[in-house]
This record gives sequence, C-alpha cells and structure tokens, in this order.
Amino acid sequence: MDTQVPRKVSFASLCMAASQGDGLAALPDVVQRALHHAPKPLVLTDFAGRDSVAAAMAWMERQPVGTLLPVGDVVPARFGDWSVYESNWQNMRSQVERRFPEVFVAPWFVMEDEIAWNALTSQHVDALKMSFGFFTPCLGCHLHFYMMRTVLAQVVGATVLVSGEKELHNNGRRKANQTVVAVESYAAFSRSHGVDHQFPIHRVTAEEEMERLLGEGWREGERQLPCASSGSDRGTDGSLCMTTEQIATYMEQFAVPLATSLVEYRQDGLTGSPLLSRIQETVEALLRRHP
Repeated sequence: MDTQVPRKVSFASLCMAASQGDGLAALPDVVQRALHHAPKPLVLTDFAGRDSVAAAMAWMERQPVGTLLPVGDVVPARFGDWSVYESNWQNMRSQVERRFPEVFVAPWFVMEDEIAWNALTSQHVDALKMSFGFFTPCLGCHLHFYMMRTVLAQVVGATVLVSGEKELHNNGRRKANQTVVAVESYAAFSRSHGVDHQFPIHRVTAEEEMERLLGEGWREGERQLPCASSGSDRGTDGSLCMTTEQIATYMEQFAVPLATSLVEYRQDGLTGSPLLSRIQETVEALLRRHP
C-alpha cells in the first residue's frame, strides 16, 4: 500500500510563487513540462474517483477542450492507498485518447492547505453548531478545494473548473456538500474569482448514464480514498441533519467569507502566528454577526 502523497503542492507555495510572477514553479516538474506546450483551452478538472472522471468526460462532450489538467487534494480526513490516483488517471487518459483524441491529458497532482482546511472544517465546531444549528466538515472541506483552485486557475491560464459533485447517489442518498444550495455557493465563489465553475453530472441520477460516461465495471465508491468524515452530515436514518436554509445561511455568512479571506491572506504571504491570528480574528468577527 502506498500511503505517501506524490506530487503535492502547497497552496502557500503556489501563492508565493504566483506573487513573484512564476506560479508554475510551484507545480511538480512533470506538470510544468507538460504545460509548456499544452494546447488551449486548458480546463481544470477535479480529480479523485468515479464522479470526477465522469464529470470531465461529460464536459468534453459539450465543450471544446485542448488540455485537461486533473488536480486532487490532500486532507487530514482522507486515508488509504494513493496509488489509486495513478490508476484512475491511466484509466481516464485511455478513455480520453479513445473518445477525444484531440485532448491532451496533463499529469495529475494534488494540493494542500491544512491550516485553511482546519479553519473551515474542525476548529470551531461548538460555536458553529450554536450559531447555525448544525455542523458538518464536508461543506468547508469542498469549499477549501475550490478556494485553492482560484489561484491555480490564474497560474495555469484556465477559466473553467469542472467538478463531479452529484446531487443524488445510490438509493437517493444526498450529501450536504453536493446539494443544490452548496453547489450554487461553490459556483458563486469561483465566479467571484474569475473561474467558470461547472458541474456537468450534478443532476445525473441514472446509473446507465454513468456507465456510458465511464464504461462498465466502475461502481459508486470504488477506486477512491475513503474519508473519516464520511456520513457526518446524516442521521441514523440516512437523511441530512440540516435544512437547505441552514446550509445557505452557513455558506453565505461564514464559510464563503472565511474562504475569501483565506485566499487573501495566502496571497499576502501571511504564515505562522500572524496568519493564525488573522484567521481567528476573522472567525470571531463572522460569528459575532450571527450570534
């Protein structure tokens, strides 16, 4: 089992390199080389398991793509064998070469910002429960993905981000971070940073359509890293523990403003104690507005 994370890019390093005029220098060498002569348009695509690959395939059916740049994420709650990423990438590249031979699939890599992830997912659980009536780390976790993508898009010259959020899963199961209101919040956040955020399979419910996009034999939940927080948004009966209104309020009044500030702080080069102090000040100010 390969538990080492390959091709990991620090969001802080990316922001630092971008501020110095050479953001590409923060990316893995294999990715830098691939992007030097990559055909346009370049499209960012989330990359992890089945749904993200299906979303990329669906987008290429609808829109012209020159280069597909797959990017994943490292979070403390995710664990397992990282070799699955290379396997999934090889599978995706083979399908793209067969169905869209004009598209270049760049090497995959992953991004991380544990400080931002902690701020959005785990440091203020009790206060958030009191303020918004619920808590799950999943909403902030996915938002932190897209927070990092905003700077990455500027660095690589992409204006489109494709994500595999899916409203309904097996047996009608829903996830808080993939509800309509959550996806609308992600899209609005990305749009405010100049990124056209697309969710091509969000309304796909038929397994036959997923098989058409991916080929047969890739069942839901297979070939992806498990997450320790999976199911934290649902009760014992499997239903969500929060309402649409609660999610909308949480995203609008806490998660999105905090993520916006986190991007600014990273772009300003804040690190260490100064960064943590600014984050704490921001969180306290946001919670005071929503007692």
